[in-house]
Amino acid sequence: MSALDTVIAANPGRPARIALIGECMIELSHAAPDRLALGYAGDAFNVAAYLARTAAPGTADVQFVTLVGDDPYSAGMRESWAPHGVGDRHTRAVPGGQAGLYLIRTDGAGERTFHYYRSQSAARGLFGPAHPAEIDDAVADHDLVYLSGITLSILSGPARERLLGVLDETRRRGGLVAFDGNYRPAGWPAPAAAAAAMSAVLARTDIALPTLTDDQAVFGDASAGDAVRRLRAAGVPEIAVKLGANGCVIAGAGGEEAVPAVPGVAVVDTTAAGDAFNGGYLAARLGGAGRRAAAGTASALAARVIGHRGALLPVEARAAGLRA
Repeated sequence: MSALDTVIAANPGRPARIALIGECMIELSHAAPDRLALGYAGDAFNVAAYLARTAAPGTADVQFVTLVGDDPYSAGMRESWAPHGVGDRHTRAVPGGQAGLYLIRTDGAGERTFHYYRSQSAARGLFGPAHPAEIDDAVADHDLVYLSGITLSILSGPARERLLGVLDETRRRGGLVAFDGNYRPAGWPAPAAAAAAMSAVLARTDIALPTLTDDQAVFGDASAGDAVRRLRAAGVPEIAVKLGANGCVIAGAGGEEAVPAVPGVAVVDTTAAGDAFNGGYLAARLGGAGRRAAAGTASALAARVIGHRGALLPVEARAAGLRA
């Protein structure tokens, strides 16, 4: 029985409590060369949305943990979460704060480039002096806490130390930690700094959901097998290494296995493909699926997402009877 199975079995009759920590931002994507479409997204929030939207009814209580501003865009962003099934019980508004902004440009193959405007984002104060202390206890009381390398990149050194304490307390209470070392070079002074911060989290991680190209840039892994070996050495019991169009490699106590991607997908925009995989994978696992079945579900969701412009599939998909 995996650690995730143990958590589910220990809490029959109630949804799994899941807290995802990160930043939600204003998203502007090109609907046309001279026209931008407004949305709200961010890597950890995208995972929250796809987890909530794909989870079987009654299996997941999904809460997003962040700081937002008191500007109109922050208010609109926060209001946008509920249709995705994401709660804001542990989100706080910072007086005078603002929401961060990013723009997406895609090339002819649908590969995306991000342009960030976030230096004044309220979320950069996560686990800093302005972040209420009671949030630490609230987060640690969840069954699963998720964060990413981008989450770490916006925090100060003392804030990261405080967050590590929260993760330790989460695990002491019987909860689990899931981590994707999502790497954006602009967020770090050097790959070595990212490696040090991520390694501290991986020492406290139960489910690792990395992308191989990120691990190559940060840790120098030459292959998915190298990434799996490094993560196992760090003590991570459940691993899914994303390989883009080549699918993923999943690993647990019983060995590792390659799972192919969905073939023949017409790519419009690769934004949030990995986030969709992570959300779909965790939702399936929380619903009782094994690792391979969960990876298949996650890959199918990612294939849908890359056929759509922007990070999040329209919420109207739920009204059409689609669990996403």
